[in-house]
Amino acid sequence: MNCYIVENTDTREAVIVDPGADAGRIFASVDGRKPAAVLLTHGHYDHIGAADEVCARYGIPLYVHAGDAAKLTDPDLSVARTFGYNTHVSTKPLLLADNQVLALGGMRITVLHTPGHSKGSVCYLLPDNAGLLCGDTLFDGGYGRYDFADGDFGELKQSLRRILYMHPRVKAYPGHGGPTWAGRDGDA
Repeated sequence: MNCYIVENTDTREAVIVDPGADAGRIFASVDGRKPAAVLLTHGHYDHIGAADEVCARYGIPLYVHAGDAAKLTDPDLSVARTFGYNTHVSTKPLLLADNQVLALGGMRITVLHTPGHSKGSVCYLLPDNAGLLCGDTLFDGGYGRYDFADGDFGELKQSLRRILYMHPRVKAYPGHGGPTWAGRDGDA
């Protein structure tokens, strides 16, 4: 499970994306930065496990798309119980919408609603197309599961089309595994 810390190098402010489970490791990685928010790409247990600890330690807000908000408090909806866990989040989230622009940490981050893996899956487009944090929507050589209760292959295909036909080509950072590319080459 990948957790990302995206830093504004001018201000040392940062956002923390998908704080999976190891809060101590996240705290060590934050070293010297000023966290501004926790952003979730979706509400599955493996992406939310350290959210409460991180939000509490830094006194920062938590963001999730409305379509996945209920997953944060329900281990069945977050599929935690399916895998033998009881993960839940008690921090009240701020709800995201498609194409919303978040002004956080001195950065403008665009929210792209990309349902399919879950109803509330989102990707975060970083300033100047510096990267796309895509959660479990897109992987290197594949795409996310759609066989959970609110997964939908048709919606996932539409979401993949949306990010694969972005222009210009953008490096994509998935929730699991190494980076890949979204968008396409050339000027077309």
